Amino acid sequence: MNRPLFSNLANSAIRRFVLGTFLSAAVLAGGGAAYAANGAGGTQAAPAPRQDKDARREHRPKDPARLIKRLDKNGDGKLAVSELPEKAQKRLAGADTNKDGALSAEELKAHAEQHAKARAAKQKERFARSDKNGDGFLTRDEVGDKRWERVKAADANRDNKLTADELRAARPARKQPAAR
Repeated sequence: MNRPLFSNLANSAIRRFVLGTFLSAAVLAGGGAAYAANGAGGTQAAPAPRQDKDARREHRPKDPARLIKRLDKNGDGKLAVSELPEKAQKRLAGADTNKDGALSAEELKAHAEQHAKARAAKQKERFARSDKNGDGFLTRDEVGDKRWERVKAADANRDNKLTADELRAARPARKQPAAR
């Protein structure tokens, strides 16, 4: 009588072990191929940042024609206010100056310029409010110790006084996203 070399339980365990080893080797081989494809150091050139993200970061208006093309759901070449996401509908409803229900590139550009002017005026007003003695500079005494610790890096000439231009120049550097 022939007796099996291993019991059914042992055969099952051996099969699982062999299959697991084979799958692990396949995964490692695939990972090695991907590692080699990325230049053996895993370094891959980062994609160029999109213009729209840079525009948002620097508070520049986005390219209106590109925005229209991206959001034009029905493909008629016009951007109807109803085709915009809900938040954008509220924000851009006033941009339709000729009240035809569609936003043109010129209307979007004019709206962005108007918005930028309003933002600049608001920043100027905020600076003037903080400049308690009206000399055109912000000092530690005027803004307080806690806020000064946040803004003193903008003091380019290290005179312990901040001008509106120094704050404006430091703003883009402060808003850069963290490296991923």
